[in-house]
Amino acid sequence: MVTWRKRHFDSVVGVTEYPAGPNLSALAAVGKQIIYVTSPGFDDIGKVLSMISVDYETFDGRYDCDLLFLNCGTQDTVDHRSLTDFVERGGCLYASDLTSALISLAFPHCFQFGGKGSSGDVQAEIVDDELKSVIGEKVAISFDMASWSVLKSSSGTTLVRAAQGTPYAGNPLMVEIDVGRGAVFYTCFHNKAQSSASETNLLKLLVLKQIGASTHTSIAQVGHALGVNLAMLRTRKNRSRPPAPPT
Repeated sequence: MVTWRKRHFDSVVGVTEYPAGPNLSALAAVGKQIIYVTSPGFDDIGKVLSMISVDYETFDGRYDCDLLFLNCGTQDTVDHRSLTDFVERGGCLYASDLTSALISLAFPHCFQFGGKGSSGDVQAEIVDDELKSVIGEKVAISFDMASWSVLKSSSGTTLVRAAQGTPYAGNPLMVEIDVGRGAVFYTCFHNKAQSSASETNLLKLLVLKQIGASTHTSIAQVGHALGVNLAMLRTRKNRSRPPAPPT
């Protein structure tokens, strides 16, 4: 398993602190991580992985992988103690919506949930510089379920939050939390509900960001290594800005 370490960026989509210099040996690991995905439920993140040609295996109860994706509503049995150990020893975890109870057990004091959201579109602000440089500053996110877990706050970094003027103003919708030597990414929404190009591209970028977390590289570097054209993921408004070259 690749050991995770927090990245620091000198510019948007740009230069990572690790590894230093022009020879990014960590790029050799991009595309070679072991990725497990639980069975689809209300969510199907495997579909997003397939869209950007990222290979993955079906979760079978083992945690001997680099990245683990938990679908909301999966019927798979997932042990919260094993999740804690997986992340603390360097794994990267993705979880969405109704996995909230499970990840709260696995990572106490990291998430503060409160109340239930309702279905409909929510205007969101992109907070993370990497994501913002590609997708733009705002996006409408669709919530397809009549009840979803509202995240009030977290101990980590907010990547996307609900915009002012919405019922959830300021609440995180996508977060990244450092735990031990690993990281947890959580989204309040599902990829199944996202119908517009901007929404789908946001989820693609999140996957690239998670692979970057596992390999200590930027979104631009991961995209280059996987052959993903970031320019095609840019919003129409943001396409005039050329993508930063991988370093």
